[in-house]
Amino acid sequence: MQRHELVQLLIDSTEQMFADGRPLMSRVLPEGGVAEIWEHYPAGDVVNGEAGSRYFYHSHPPGERLDGEHGHFHLFLDKSAMPAGAEALIAPPQIDPATPRADVVHLAALAISSEGLPLHWFTCNRWVTDEWLYPAESIIPELTRFDLRGQAGDPLVNSWLTAMVGLARDRISQLLSERDAVLELNDMTGEDRSIEVTSSAAISLERLIA
Repeated sequence: MQRHELVQLLIDSTEQMFADGRPLMSRVLPEGGVAEIWEHYPAGDVVNGEAGSRYFYHSHPPGERLDGEHGHFHLFLDKSAMPAGAEALIAPPQIDPATPRADVVHLAALAISSEGLPLHWFTCNRWVTDEWLYPAESIIPELTRFDLRGQAGDPLVNSWLTAMVGLARDRISQLLSERDAVLELNDMTGEDRSIEVTSSAAISLERLIA
């Protein structure tokens, strides 16, 4: 989608949520708006589209959140969406073949405030999301394929997240490159538990849609 289409998608989905009397977080969290720590919302994640676009929302314990953060969306593509011939920098550890796993590539996480507003983007070390960690140069060209619109999940949440990622491609690209630099200097294994967030950037909705 072109930038003007993404801006319109973000505006339309936001306006429709409020017209329905059900803003973003009331659509993501269970009735009552209380999130169990670490629980994925929705259960089983939302997966749509040929590139396996995926998200889940969860909350960390209060002491592990940034100021004002309620929780965050983790956003992925399927490993099969990576370019032909691309090789992962870090593969997940070998596990029992009988144990199901999602072969995913993490794009970024989107932190949300207690009021339901986007706060910042961030990237993670490999162990955080149990992903196939591909280099930024392999992921960046595929960001245009992230499109959550489809049969699974709430259609307005899907549209809102699709628009947010589309409008922030340049920023996400920068954060992925910064992630790679941090890991190259500090943790080429992707397993150092002392290194969790590898890059971050605050969000201004006004600048995003300007």
